[in-house]
Amino acid sequence: MNYPMDTLRSKASRCKQLTLINVAILLAVYALQFLWAAPEAHATNNNPQWIMLAIYIVPLLLFVPGIYSGKARTYAWFCFILMIYFCGSVISSFAVPHPLGYLGIAQSITICLLFITAMYAAKWFGLIANNGISNRKKKNSDDSQE
Repeated sequence: MNYPMDTLRSKASRCKQLTLINVAILLAVYALQFLWAAPEAHATNNNPQWIMLAIYIVPLLLFVPGIYSGKARTYAWFCFILMIYFCGSVISSFAVPHPLGYLGIAQSITICLLFITAMYAAKWFGLIANNGISNRKKKNSDDSQE
């Protein structure tokens, strides 16, 4: 199916904005978790709390330049990485009857929204890169030419 480029650009732009907003929300929730709700939950003698926070935040921040520039492949890989974060958030939401549990639920919801917006952004930016022609349409037209 051929999509009009203006429609693709508006949908991609909207998904990009929502993805960046959800990344900011997720970073804020992680900051709340590590600095306010349980500042000593992950700390040991060798690992201060800000190092543990950096372990959670830095991988997310590595994707931000690609997300901002609108690269479909970055969005796709970002979705894979989000699944690791989702597993951790679900475990913390059910395992801890404490403000950490509520923050785990907030993380789970935010990660789900982030996954959906990043997945659709990958789709729309991929279609823009293919000039509005889906790969299925390309494959079907290549098969019919043979």
